[in-house]
Amino acid sequence: MPRVKFGTFSLEAPDDWTLNSVILAGPVDDSPQQGMLTTKAVQPFQRNLITTLEQVGPNETLEGYVQRQIDGLREAGVPRQEGRPPEKVNLEGGQEGLLTEQIIQGPDGERVRQMQLVVIKKGAAHTTIASHLDGASFERVREEFRKMLLSFT
Repeated sequence: MPRVKFGTFSLEAPDDWTLNSVILAGPVDDSPQQGMLTTKAVQPFQRNLITTLEQVGPNETLEGYVQRQIDGLREAGVPRQEGRPPEKVNLEGGQEGLLTEQIIQGPDGERVRQMQLVVIKKGAAHTTIASHLDGASFERVREEFRKMLLSFT
């Protein structure tokens, strides 16, 4: 039985179990700055970084995988728009990744900007999404998010 370890978390798991999600919670932003567009009063927001892993076929491409994610959001009716064009990146661990940005509308009307990295490694698509409120709040942490994502190994 393998041991799953991440930071202070550790437990034994059966061989047929896989780790498929990691969530890191950043500091709460009590005072969003101007530039954050919303239709309702803004509540404090906790920026976050979420990683999911999904088994993929041997012929899967970064672009194809990202397009299927976008199609799934559309089918689910999630309001989404491109934040920046996709960018191929070389990561610290030597892997190639695809970095994208998108803006989605949250359930309370808030606009959330996400910087997303997709890497395909050992038969799994690793999708890491760093999120914060769109506008000045996101721009203040853009380089922090980018540095975190590009450190993937």
